[in-house]
Amino acid sequence: MALTRYGLERQARGDFQAAVEAFRAVAAAAPRQALVWNNLALALGGLGDHEEAAQALRKSLDIDASQVAAWVSLAASCLQLDRPDEAASACDGAIARDPDNGDAWQIRAMVLAGRDDFAGAAAAFARTLEIAGETGALRANLGVTLFKSGAFHEAQRNFDAALTLEADATEIVEMARLCRFVVAGLDGDMTRVTTISRELTGGAETDTLFKTALLCLDWAGHKGPAALIGQTWTSLRPGNLEARHMADAAMGRPVERQPATFVAQHFDGMAEQFDEKLVGRLGYRGPEEIRSLMAAWIEADGSLEILDVGCGTGLCGPVLRPYALRLTGVDLSEGMLGKARDGGLYDELRVADLTDTLRQPGARWDMIAAGDTFPYVGTLGDVFDGAAATLKPGGWFVFSTEAAEGDGVTLRGNGRYAHGRGYIADLAAGRFEIVERKSTMLRREAGVALEGDYFLMRKI
Repeated sequence: MALTRYGLERQARGDFQAAVEAFRAVAAAAPRQALVWNNLALALGGLGDHEEAAQALRKSLDIDASQVAAWVSLAASCLQLDRPDEAASACDGAIARDPDNGDAWQIRAMVLAGRDDFAGAAAAFARTLEIAGETGALRANLGVTLFKSGAFHEAQRNFDAALTLEADATEIVEMARLCRFVVAGLDGDMTRVTTISRELTGGAETDTLFKTALLCLDWAGHKGPAALIGQTWTSLRPGNLEARHMADAAMGRPVERQPATFVAQHFDGMAEQFDEKLVGRLGYRGPEEIRSLMAAWIEADGSLEILDVGCGTGLCGPVLRPYALRLTGVDLSEGMLGKARDGGLYDELRVADLTDTLRQPGARWDMIAAGDTFPYVGTLGDVFDGAAATLKPGGWFVFSTEAAEGDGVTLRGNGRYAHGRGYIADLAAGRFEIVERKSTMLRREAGVALEGDYFLMRKI
């Protein structure tokens, strides 16, 4: 008992290491007392050791599974450890024993949001509000999940309520502005759209607001309002290449290719966060899929002259390097190439347009790779012409495409291009053998799996 009091005193003073040592000694002496493990878990959490805290909580719950607070603490620890399934299971344990536990419902909402189940997260945040009462943060979280599930009008009502509680919270103010902007576009009120955009301080902020709103409306299926937003954007920013391209995409205009200058600017701005966003948040597995295609057909003997077009930050570099005698990467973005240089896997990297590179005379490549490149290109006739001309006999052509309905090229509302399988087959006919095609998820987009194709071809 004296050692427990000492541990609690040290914990209250913030000396978590001493508290942990005390509670470990108590646990060794009385391992069948649930409270001992709870105390140890709390002290371990203070040290940031969520792994051992979770283990201690499980020992406590093995002794007494009726402890709602321990289930909630376990859920919080699992969330910290990025183990959403275990966090959800612990939330279930708490809610089964106390359906009105607001903390458990809030953690459940966070788990669901992390899985991109925004409708489910909104319902869980709403339940949390019923139990815990009004706070600006909870109202804002409910607003965000409603917004991300496409319930824009309902989201605005929640952001307005959040601002009555926390009028000066910068993040709430910004999300509320975006939501009002989207709702104005949805309602066709372009006067209000223009007024909100003019509240901002600069062109970059304005562009971000318009692009985000356009993408949100397009994703939610509101094609007409998205097109109106795009038209208004171009009228306010007539010299902006991205505005023009995104407006064309929203209006369904046939545009053969994205402007090269726009592509370069776009990816220069994304270079620092690109890998974390594409791989970490969007679940992109392009390099792994390309690796599996190549491994089944090509020996990784380091003998090939390889061109990686649209190489970006070099995500495919580790996949291609074992096959390469010499590995060359080209991209329009100097910022992306800077990240690729940091990886040290390429023999040469240069700023260049892929079609210009493929127009250079002479069959000189054993392989051309293009991972997640063609969605930013458009029509691929020049690309296939160039690949056929510059690949050596028997050379390999490996790439990915976003899947389109039908057999043509589609400029999607998000500004990227999708390519039908028949279109690719027609381009390959007489020049390339389609050795293998794999249809699978390319990445997630607004929580939904985006389908595409990976092709491995060989020059005839």
